[in-house]
Amino acid sequence: MRASAGRLVAAGIAIMLGTAFVAASLLATATMERTTYNSVSSAYADADLVVVDTGGGRSDADLAEIRGLDGVGAVHSMAMLGAEVSAENRSEFVTLGSAAPSPSLEAADLAEGQVPTAAGQVALTGAVAERLQVGLGDEITSSVEYWSEDPEAADGGTSQSETATLEVVGLLNEPDAFLFNRASALLQADQLSELLALAWEGEPAHYEMSLALADGADLETVRADVDGLFGDSVQVRTVQEQAELTTAQLTGNEQIMTVLLLAFATVALAVAALVITNTFQVLIAQRTRTLALLRCVGAAKAQVRRSVLLEAAILGLIASVAGIALGSAIVAVGLTVLANLNLEVPIDAELVITPSVVLAPLLTGLGVTMLAALVPARMATRVAPLAALRPLEGGATRSAGRVRAVLTGLLLVGGFGLLGAAVLIVRTVESESDSTVLIALAIGLLGGIVSLVGLLVGSVFVVPRLIRLVGRLAERSVAGKIAIANSVRNPKRTASTASALLIGVALVTMMSTGAMSARETLTSELDSRFPVDLSVATPDSLSDVQTSAVGEVPGVTDSVLLAQTEVDATDSSGQTSWLTVAAVSEGDLTDVLRDAAAAQPAAGTLVVPGEMAGWQGIDDGQELTLTRGDGDSDGNTSVTVTAQVTTLDGMVALLDPATLAELGEVPAASMMWARVADDANERDVVRTVQSTLTDLSETVDGLQAPEISGAAVERAGYAQVVDTLLAVVVGLLGVSVVIALVGVANTLSLSVIERRRESAMLRALGLTKAQLRGMLAVEGVLIAGAGAVIGAVAGLVYGWAGSSVLLGSLADVPFQVPWRDLALVAGVALVAGLLASVLPARSAVRTSPVAALGVD
Repeated sequence: MRASAGRLVAAGIAIMLGTAFVAASLLATATMERTTYNSVSSAYADADLVVVDTGGGRSDADLAEIRGLDGVGAVHSMAMLGAEVSAENRSEFVTLGSAAPSPSLEAADLAEGQVPTAAGQVALTGAVAERLQVGLGDEITSSVEYWSEDPEAADGGTSQSETATLEVVGLLNEPDAFLFNRASALLQADQLSELLALAWEGEPAHYEMSLALADGADLETVRADVDGLFGDSVQVRTVQEQAELTTAQLTGNEQIMTVLLLAFATVALAVAALVITNTFQVLIAQRTRTLALLRCVGAAKAQVRRSVLLEAAILGLIASVAGIALGSAIVAVGLTVLANLNLEVPIDAELVITPSVVLAPLLTGLGVTMLAALVPARMATRVAPLAALRPLEGGATRSAGRVRAVLTGLLLVGGFGLLGAAVLIVRTVESESDSTVLIALAIGLLGGIVSLVGLLVGSVFVVPRLIRLVGRLAERSVAGKIAIANSVRNPKRTASTASALLIGVALVTMMSTGAMSARETLTSELDSRFPVDLSVATPDSLSDVQTSAVGEVPGVTDSVLLAQTEVDATDSSGQTSWLTVAAVSEGDLTDVLRDAAAAQPAAGTLVVPGEMAGWQGIDDGQELTLTRGDGDSDGNTSVTVTAQVTTLDGMVALLDPATLAELGEVPAASMMWARVADDANERDVVRTVQSTLTDLSETVDGLQAPEISGAAVERAGYAQVVDTLLAVVVGLLGVSVVIALVGVANTLSLSVIERRRESAMLRALGLTKAQLRGMLAVEGVLIAGAGAVIGAVAGLVYGWAGSSVLLGSLADVPFQVPWRDLALVAGVALVAGLLASVLPARSAVRTSPVAALGVD
């Protein structure tokens, strides 16, 4: 090992990078899970249990009953309520929440002061306080609108407001988690409960509660006690269980990313195995005479084989330990950088080292190294001692046989057939359950591995032919012709080297293609679910000055105004629901909506958001009679419409303007929908709109504080998570290209060793050092280029198929070609092949022709 330290360093680098990839993949998987769970679970602070009511909600008495259970330390309702807050002449619409009764349940991040502990106190986010121009100790006024039944009123009731004077006792940092609406103002729990009772016309309804255990309490005992209070209408989960469930609802399945990353790590090990095999072939070629001499003096084949395997074990162990350290360092640096970028997604920079993170890469690196050394160890014992002592020149090897060709065909047909079957399962099976997706994913993963093995086995047929085809561009020079001939002289070794780069390029291209296809599909799905980027609404009417101000905000491109009113919707069975309906009063919906089909009502049609339909029990195609109690002489104006349930978000149904007019006098526009430019920062646009409207409330009298919501922010949040996670994965996969670089260098080194006398003869015949370097450079570029081309084609197929399996249940996944990424990968691969030729070329030109032609 001391005599071959230089070559062993190259092999060690390949092993180290391979195990570093595995370690980094495991750490990245844990980080992704923790990041996703942190985003979801941060709303629950340090709660022990989460209680979710799937029925009509829990009352204050129910909460008191939970608090009274043995082992329960505190219970916090996560109910929220909209309200208008004002300070002097400035006003804004905010979301009210309650301060938690225990610090362990408080999700709000306090910047200054304290959380409210008594009625008449409030804590505001820093942004709201800044727009209202208030600070600690200042007073604001809150106003909550609610409906009061009045039989004498035309609508059966009147709109009332509950006002209160509140002292600002705390300032909150802006919440990091974009996936959930967080309260922008906190009240004392009892005061919020009173306001909720008004809004719910009696008893407040609590649908989600967090729970902290008392000291020494048993979690499972408390869970069973809470579960037994209310029966099946209440689900009691741990925070992690709730986070997993919510993540599954948002992403399709919480285990998909983990499965994919482990699949990447498994396949990527093949890169290291191929490189290690080639590296030890180089070592054996260098030591052929030494090993043969040992055989001559009595060493048995088994001893020679054991010496090679022992060397591999020592090398594998040392390199694997170094790889674990390298992988951990890479992830630690990456997490530190991401944590300091002030991303909207909270990223935990803490590196969690588990036994699996250490043992899995260590055993994998050692095992792969030993397996990869078996073939070279066998080669070391197959050459007869006397034959090995003769001068050895590498000649052309015979081409692969029919058995390999048949096996290649079977693997490719079977593998790609399984991939197609996985895509068909997702697209044709009506069930969208996790089990269906996982079954399809398992079939697709098996198909990908089988087809990839087919590509590796069959590369011996494709790579030489591809090199000859592409090599025509280099045939004009003598060095180019020789390089082409040398590249295909040993098809198996050349194909093995190209395969190392093939896998790396295929993985990177697969992720780029999958990311582009997934982003396109998710964008389409999000556009369908959240077709409105920005909504500004008031209880009665929006003023011209407000609509003009929103339209002038940088990033807002188009807008429409809508009139809305309250109606009773009666179905054929006589069941009546109370709905808020709206119709366009000015503008064109097609200029604003991301997906016009999701919210484009036709005459006689009521477009009902899916969430609203679920709450009100409205089915698609159901006939409803809409009644508005301020119409004709009978006191009612009615119209019959057909419900069209869509993916539209929110709790406002849409009518066409003519149908709304049939219900009586069209009210003034009280809602504005706006489109945000694709290249604008959605969060900044929403904040600018909030600040602009708050400033207007100070300068213009009589303005109502609008409620501002931005689906664009949620859409951008999803995209940011996808981009962040994919950036981590693509960065890890880039390691495989570096591993392949070592493989190309080793193959060229072996080629130089085998052709030592041939190169000397060419030098003696007039080939210059520059031409020899150029010959090896062309050879390296051709091998790398062949692997890159095959890998890119395979990666395109794998990327599209993977996206289709994961997202096919949502929508049709388009085939997207990431041309920019392909060009980048091709450039990196060619440069890698060029760089890989530097050291072998240096070795070749440093040996004089006379010395090389001599016989040892």
